[in-house]
Amino acid sequence: MIDNDDMLHRVDRHYLGPTGFTLPFRLRYAAVGLGAVIFVTVFVIARALVQVPLSYTSLVLIVGVSAVLTSKVTKYVNADRPVRSVVKAAWNDLNAPRPPKPGQTVTVRIPAAFRTSRRAQVHDSGLHSGDLVTRDTDTSSNEGNFSR
Repeated sequence: MIDNDDMLHRVDRHYLGPTGFTLPFRLRYAAVGLGAVIFVTVFVIARALVQVPLSYTSLVLIVGVSAVLTSKVTKYVNADRPVRSVVKAAWNDLNAPRPPKPGQTVTVRIPAAFRTSRRAQVHDSGLHSGDLVTRDTDTSSNEGNFSR
């Protein structure tokens, strides 16, 4: 029989409430800290940037928005995927290079190492080292046409 450590990840990871008065839901300790950070962030954005007046209604709304955001984030965060790796993956996804749109002109610089090693071939083709090569990505009108 193979004994794995799945139960170790579940031990003492949830706050059930005070003794004798358990909460009707399970609350992860990691969600409490993350929820506090999200609450402060939402509060600062609401008060400083949006200039929401401080009242009972706005505070309840901020707590509600924080709870919803915390529940959305904690669906992706667990013992195998910590918050830092989820944030890093989201950042990398947002900053990933995207393919050009049809009709958009793409500009490519020839690297210096490529220019020095291929100088004879580039010189024969009429291009000079350091030239800027552009290509129109609209493939229907000018397939493979390069210009300087």
